[in-house]
Amino acid sequence: MSKNVFQFTGLSGVGKSTLSAAVSEKLMAKGYQVTVLDGDELRKTISADLGFSEEDRLAHLTRVAQLAASINTDVILIAVINPYEKGRQVFRDYANAKLIWLRCGLAELKKRDTKGLYHRAYLPDGHPDKLTNLTGVNAPFEKPMEPDLVIDTDHLNITDASAEIGSYILKEMLVQQRFTETI
Repeated sequence: MSKNVFQFTGLSGVGKSTLSAAVSEKLMAKGYQVTVLDGDELRKTISADLGFSEEDRLAHLTRVAQLAASINTDVILIAVINPYEKGRQVFRDYANAKLIWLRCGLAELKKRDTKGLYHRAYLPDGHPDKLTNLTGVNAPFEKPMEPDLVIDTDHLNITDASAEIGSYILKEMLVQQRFTETI
């Protein structure tokens, strides 16, 4: 069985979990076995001991990549912020993952703010609830150098974005299948 791994990267609130779930549904409806690995959920289990320093983030990403490499389903979708280029390389190294960069402007992300993170990050210094390590605001997010697909979620709704991602994944799977058959 050929493994097809796709990492969704982007800031908090950009739609990684929502779109990976929507794409998963579309692929499963076509008969594919799909596993979704959500970074927020995995932080509660395999990475519960880690914080948000660069070192801890990279350790978390390595654990997720190792988990992805061990799973035997048709498609694996990984939804993680993954703010560092070296973290994205971890997924390429362990699981030969394709990179899908979900982009959205900060103004739109502040409007969405479903977890209240942007509100907390923009509180005044010294406020007891201030979040000091929100990726893209007061913690780094390195622009992906070579994404395989870029989706602007402030311009596309969930239906259109998931259709575009689903089409891309199906094309990649077809290419991988043809490549495997020729070897």
